Amino acid sequence: MGEKVQRTAPRNRGPLFYELAAGILQCLEQRRGSIKSLTIGNDNVKPENKRKVYALICQTLKYASVLVPLLKRSRIMETEGIDRRVALLQLHDLLLTKAGLQRNGANTQLNKKISRHAEKLQMELDTIRQDRGVECNEDLVPDYLKDDVSTFRYVRVNLLTTTVDRVVNQFIEEGYKLVDSSRVERNQLHSVLEVKSRSFMRDLDLHDLLVFPPGTDLHAHKLYVNGSVVLQDKASCIPAHVLQPAPGSTALDACAAPGNKTSHMTSLMGNQGKIFAFERNRTRLGTLIKLTSQAKCKIITAQCADFLSIDPLDSEYAEVEYALVDPSCSGSGIVNRMDTLVDSSNVNDETDKARLHNLAKFQTLIILHAMRFPAIKRISYSTCSVHEEENEAVVANVLNSQSEFALASADQVIPTWPRRGLQTTGLTKEQADSLVRSLPEDGTNGFFVAAFVR
Repeated sequence: MGEKVQRTAPRNRGPLFYELAAGILQCLEQRRGSIKSLTIGNDNVKPENKRKVYALICQTLKYASVLVPLLKRSRIMETEGIDRRVALLQLHDLLLTKAGLQRNGANTQLNKKISRHAEKLQMELDTIRQDRGVECNEDLVPDYLKDDVSTFRYVRVNLLTTTVDRVVNQFIEEGYKLVDSSRVERNQLHSVLEVKSRSFMRDLDLHDLLVFPPGTDLHAHKLYVNGSVVLQDKASCIPAHVLQPAPGSTALDACAAPGNKTSHMTSLMGNQGKIFAFERNRTRLGTLIKLTSQAKCKIITAQCADFLSIDPLDSEYAEVEYALVDPSCSGSGIVNRMDTLVDSSNVNDETDKARLHNLAKFQTLIILHAMRFPAIKRISYSTCSVHEEENEAVVANVLNSQSEFALASADQVIPTWPRRGLQTTGLTKEQADSLVRSLPEDGTNGFFVAAFVR
């Protein structure tokens, strides 16, 4: 059994601006999350800096094909002893923004070190533009990164503290216009919820979700600050709805951090019952504890443990009926996932295939482990991946590896959602139709969800 941890998160003053952003870049390189989850959803980033750090990382990654060779040619890392990731972020602000280097909350000595080379760096950038035959910096960005896919701003209502109607009325009182979702076709969403418009609507599929135009920033809104709403992508909200944990029941979250799905389960259960939340990384567990506490969750037992090390036959888990399994994945469905900061030529097709193969093995193993809990009757499996190897292939492998569980029927798995699974890898059409898929063009991150029932 894993070590149980008190529901308090460690206090941490945190690193300075560029060092903090550099740490997030490192996490991206290690595929430990998306840009949004590591910035907007990062408690170590001050609320007033979240959008600023997010924008800096996105822009630095967009210009990586320019900044990486420029950094190598300048030899600043060697002469000034600056960390590679910090230097790349500073290079972006120094050369590609009107405001220049970030001063508020930044390391003054680091800023001075790179500023000493400003003239030389600018000459190097001019040379790169000439070599590539472009006149402006914007034309240095690769074409495939110029056209970002904009997702809507999804707002999940925390049913532990308020109701959907109250939140809707609050936004209306503030001047937002409620669009009648019953009169909106799915393919009309982008025209109805235009960027920068103060309009919103109830989600077409999930009863506790509201939809705002792309780019809507609600991080300073009082409903978010006081925990009445959670800023959570629709893809991340679907697993808990697919799981359907009943109030008063016992459930588990196998890979729980950062905790949005765990708190969503609690919300749907009305803070009645019990949830075991497992996370093997102590720092991420601290984030989970803090997030779920802010959401007024009272039924979560958080454990610092690898889910695969938990004994399903332990009497403590004898009544667990529901399991949410959202394991590590490639993250290929996350919009604007530009974690190719270092030379992409270092990652070849064989490396990617091997990584997907290893991820699929782990994903299959963790689902089968969840099926070993004796009272389990429903399991939701989800990824933020669009790869068949991590989705339909894993489902087929699980179905072929045991006989106690089958897929829940399509009418039990968000039946109003139009995009379903791929009929490949040995799945029947009926089985594929019971799976949920999404692509960024659907207005949310790419994702996949399946429900297994005993």
